[in-house]
Amino acid sequence: MTIAKMIACVTCIMGIAITGAGCATDTDPPGVIETHEVSAASTICRSVKHFKYTHGTATFGWDVTTEKNTGRQFVDEFRPGFRRQYTVSPVWSTCPCPNETVVLRSGSIVLTGTHNCYEEENGELREEYHGSDYQRLLIPQVPFVTQNCDP
Repeated sequence: MTIAKMIACVTCIMGIAITGAGCATDTDPPGVIETHEVSAASTICRSVKHFKYTHGTATFGWDVTTEKNTGRQFVDEFRPGFRRQYTVSPVWSTCPCPNETVVLRSGSIVLTGTHNCYEEENGELREEYHGSDYQRLLIPQVPFVTQNCDP
């Protein structure tokens, strides 16, 4: 089994990514591994969580994307006239997972911070990213989660 498949399988098992195409193993019958590789290569499905936050007078979008087939994650940060995509390392978990250190990379820009999940007294969850640049209070948008696939 390739490293990429092992990572995808582990993220599926851990519940980090919503399962898409299954994980092929060495015990699958002949042809199954090849079928999974062709399917994974031809279709990328994503789950996107949509947030907004404000910093100063600007309002930013903050979309956390998880590729279901690969387990890779990205954060898209944007506002009119500005767009940046970060890769996520090691993982952006689904709340209410414990607080976790998350590194975001975009070219030479590296943000190291903590993704925090809090439960409010009214039972609602609140997410924050305390980046090395500044803190973002992430407000879920409607729709909160969208799904899409590329052929």
